[in-house]
Amino acid sequence: MSPRPMRRQHYVRLLNRIIAVARDGHALHARAVARTQDEDAALCAVMMRMAGSSAAIIERVGTRVRQAGGRPARHGTVLGAVRAAFSWLGTVLGDAGIQYVSQAQASRARLIHALQAALQDATLPEEARPILEAMVRDAKQDWQQQHGRLDRLRARPV
Repeated sequence: MSPRPMRRQHYVRLLNRIIAVARDGHALHARAVARTQDEDAALCAVMMRMAGSSAAIIERVGTRVRQAGGRPARHGTVLGAVRAAFSWLGTVLGDAGIQYVSQAQASRARLIHALQAALQDATLPEEARPILEAMVRDAKQDWQQQHGRLDRLRARPV
């Protein structure tokens, strides 16, 4: 087997990892929108924006996977499914707003890590770098916003 198909397969796996992590985030944000739309309009709006951001990442990276001859990941990660189960329990037993924001922040951290891992890979084509770098910047901005929101939620009187 020639090295070129191996590099392409590796590239597709890198991108599919990003898609799977973004799918985890999208599922979390969609659950948060459904659960908070009647109780917390501001949090619902933030989660809706983040769900849209995750969907855009899935679409853009999925296009790159198809261009490379692969099939985009159709599901999230196992870790994402486990985190979803525990976050549901946290929203039932504790403060749903804090739980959703905390999980959104963790989700963005996982996405940042997946994007940075792809950027550090030597086999990543140069034309993909600017796209992934822009996604890292956006994800870091989301992470910082969630960090600030989480601090404000934790500081509010009970």
